[in-house]
Amino acid sequence: MTAKAPIGLIAGNLSLPVLAAEKLKAAGQPLVAVGLKGETSPKIKDLVARYAELPLGQLKPMADFFLRHGAKTICMAGGVSRDSIIDNYEPDEEAQALMEGLDSFHTDAILRAVTSWLEDRGLKLVSVTDLVPELLVAPGLLTAKKPSPEVLGDLRLAFKVAKELGRLDVGQTVVVCDKIAVALEGADGTDATIRRGASLCRKPVSVAKVVKPSQDTRLDLPVIGPETLDVLVECRAGALALDARGLIMLEKEKCLDMADRAGLVIVAWSDSLDSL
Repeated sequence: MTAKAPIGLIAGNLSLPVLAAEKLKAAGQPLVAVGLKGETSPKIKDLVARYAELPLGQLKPMADFFLRHGAKTICMAGGVSRDSIIDNYEPDEEAQALMEGLDSFHTDAILRAVTSWLEDRGLKLVSVTDLVPELLVAPGLLTAKKPSPEVLGDLRLAFKVAKELGRLDVGQTVVVCDKIAVALEGADGTDATIRRGASLCRKPVSVAKVVKPSQDTRLDLPVIGPETLDVLVECRAGALALDARGLIMLEKEKCLDMADRAGLVIVAWSDSLDSL
């Protein structure tokens, strides 16, 4: 029997790389991984056949590592923190040339350029959810509590505005209260947007987090996890709408337990905003 070719994993931060590696290993899929300096959990080393850690921006050493170990199909799991972009960014000549050739430094433009660079070197980039589709949030009501008609209206507005915000490649999270969008995500990120919106309202807010319409989920996959649930509970938010089959909920059982204990509504919708 011919042995399976290994999958290459670019492992970023948080728990998604470990979760994805555990599921792939359990399915009998060999893995080799590149961890990002200052970001990647040390648990990854025990789940893969070969491991290397590199600073952010070392494109050629990363590509060489995967090709050397026979991993021509690669995926990325986990993100990169803003602190790491500042403290651990050590671009090699290829990364510098790539950045100098860009007309825009928007996230989508950078990731498209990196994807093309990798594919030009014989590496096929796929989304981690192509390999482990069960990671994606399924549509429907995820919590015990159901939204009232008023909350449902606010969630729909937040979802719609967030999709438009994403189309402009600005952000993916919107906070709504009483049919008014009170906070739009910018460079500050999801958690800060929720806090900012909640601080402007006397009643529980409704929040939506979506996938950008043109988002390439191979290198940029939205996730939500316990840290954001902590913020929602802390800010006494009332409801959260997620993009069904478009993002991943880390530690799902823990997140939903936190939501149920706080009386928080969580729903997952498709782009069509189907009724619950």
